[in-house]
Amino acid sequence: MRASRLIALVAVVAVALSGTAAAATLGLNPNADVYPETQFEEDHLDVAVHDRETMGLLKYQNDSGEIQTIDAEINGTDAGELVSYRADQVEEPEFGEYPRKSDEANNSASALDASEWTTGGAASSKISVSQTDGSTAAGVTSIQIATDGSMTSGDVAYASYSNQSITTDVLKREAQLILNVDTLDSGAIVDVQIRDGDGDYVNATIDSSRDATAADVIANQTADGVVYQQKLGELSVEGTGDGSLDAIEEIRVNAEDADATVTLTAVNVEKKSHWDMGTTRQNVSDGHEDVTVEQNADGGRIELTSLSSMGEWSADSVIHGLRYHNLEYGMAEKPAAVNVTFSDAENYPSFPTKVEIVYTRELPTAYDLSHGPVSLDVTQTFLSDRYSTFRYAEGVGDTATADVADDSWIDLSGSLGEPEKEIEADATVQSGTTYKVQQVVLLTADQRDSLEATGGAGGFWGDSGGSNPLMSVYNWIAGGIVGLLSIVGIKARGS
Repeated sequence: MRASRLIALVAVVAVALSGTAAAATLGLNPNADVYPETQFEEDHLDVAVHDRETMGLLKYQNDSGEIQTIDAEINGTDAGELVSYRADQVEEPEFGEYPRKSDEANNSASALDASEWTTGGAASSKISVSQTDGSTAAGVTSIQIATDGSMTSGDVAYASYSNQSITTDVLKREAQLILNVDTLDSGAIVDVQIRDGDGDYVNATIDSSRDATAADVIANQTADGVVYQQKLGELSVEGTGDGSLDAIEEIRVNAEDADATVTLTAVNVEKKSHWDMGTTRQNVSDGHEDVTVEQNADGGRIELTSLSSMGEWSADSVIHGLRYHNLEYGMAEKPAAVNVTFSDAENYPSFPTKVEIVYTRELPTAYDLSHGPVSLDVTQTFLSDRYSTFRYAEGVGDTATADVADDSWIDLSGSLGEPEKEIEADATVQSGTTYKVQQVVLLTADQRDSLEATGGAGGFWGDSGGSNPLMSVYNWIAGGIVGLLSIVGIKARGS
């Protein structure tokens, strides 16, 4: 009985260890000089909703509501910017919390509440303020101030917000706006005036005839995601009062001479510090330099070196339409997508081994993912005459490689050239479609040693000598069991 149990134990250990040894041949060493890179290259990927409190980089919500990770690397722009976003598509409570009033409950007042605005001016009937929540992105609060299409030269109309009174450190406060200039007819001027109670004000303008880099210019063209932040003390005081801005009693959006429409997604004239919109990189004579974004007069996407470079205000933000730049979906990111078989090569004395590498993968699909242009790229790492098979197929689903129909394969051997050539197998990759790339290559003994991951995909065992520690355990157990069997055998015979 004891002998049979030990024999069974030996069988179990042998099977387990032989399986481990076999598994060791199923991977490739990504650090090998001849490692055959194969990947999808994607220009950009947009994620519909990115909650900064609960989601890290490359996270998205699948169609079942589960948070998933995209198996890819972010290569970024040429300057090294990894992500981008539009400021008007950021869902952030702070953007609508102005004004803060000590006697209010739950901060019910908000400059992003259209009902708190009034209209005035000689052409007051030609301007309106409307609630447009969700117009820039789902969940983003906004108001739209628009003229009605009938403004002519000399017409003046304004929308006014006067639900605040700030009388201390006025010049230290910042005018902070995030907005879209939806329309701006020729000759139209839109001024945003911060006014006190006796007729003085400072002014920032939207004017197509002005230089967008000027301190008092918000924008000079139609644009989405415009960011304007400026200390009030750095703007010239105008108006009919005593010549000094000594309070903040009114925000006035003044339209003159022609029609215009603006959508506001953030308003604040109370803070003494600006919103850090993140770190971008600007071209300089000897390369690039990191710059914190405070203004974005031209609108459009703000490209960042990292999401973490955004200020503390954004820690609980939800970013809609977060974009990742230049993604690479490679073998190393998803080892399960690779099937590798080494075998003896017959009739090739100089090349004792051949390797078959099959890469099977598809881009993820979800309502929350919007893919940009994607290509399937394969790097040739061997001389052309080493390849006996070099081809790909698309739309094969979970079909085994051997069962893929011959007419489904697209031969790539005609694209081979010198080693290290990158071959674009397919320039129009579609998400949700399974692609399969097959290579069969002759190897020298040294190339096999270099390429073969002795501890599983990606060098799982992590042993610099390339040895499998379980094999040492195996040898120790095997030797010990032989001795034990001898003893058991003697005892069995003597019993």
